[in-house]
Amino acid sequence: MSTTELTVAQYMTAMPASADEELLLADAEQRMALDNIRHLVVLKGTQVSGLLSNRDIAVALATKGADPKKMLVRDAMSEQPYVCEPNTPIHVVAHEMEAHRWGCAIIVEGDAVVGVFTTTDALRALRALATGKPAEPAVKPTHLPPTEHQPPRRFHLHRHRPITGNVGLFNTQTS
Repeated sequence: MSTTELTVAQYMTAMPASADEELLLADAEQRMALDNIRHLVVLKGTQVSGLLSNRDIAVALATKGADPKKMLVRDAMSEQPYVCEPNTPIHVVAHEMEAHRWGCAIIVEGDAVVGVFTTTDALRALRALATGKPAEPAVKPTHLPPTEHQPPRRFHLHRHRPITGNVGLFNTQTS
């Protein structure tokens, strides 16, 4: 790899949202809607066990008799997500995502999840390359704690359903 070659770490979303595989699918779906995200890294303890996308949820719920209040994340997740290291060249990750039609790559360093690289991140990289200027994310992740420069989050729910059961299983990687 040359010193000027772009890596996935330069455009990944750090500190991705995650959920335990035993979380109710309805709760994961609600979290994704509230945080305006399309992917959750699925964990079993501290280990990656899969990836849950909004498409995975839609497919699972399209099954006759599916009940999101009884189904668990592990029932709908993709069990073999694409995983790579932060120093992986971005063209390699983009090729794999395109070839397999994956919407996301999980970025790990050692045993720790350090980020995700989504199609949205790829579009940001494309913007930066097309303009020759750094490109800030068009939409800031809302699952991260507010910084001094950000106002507190306010939610406008169209249909409110309280999260019940397994509430303590939401995880956000902070390392």
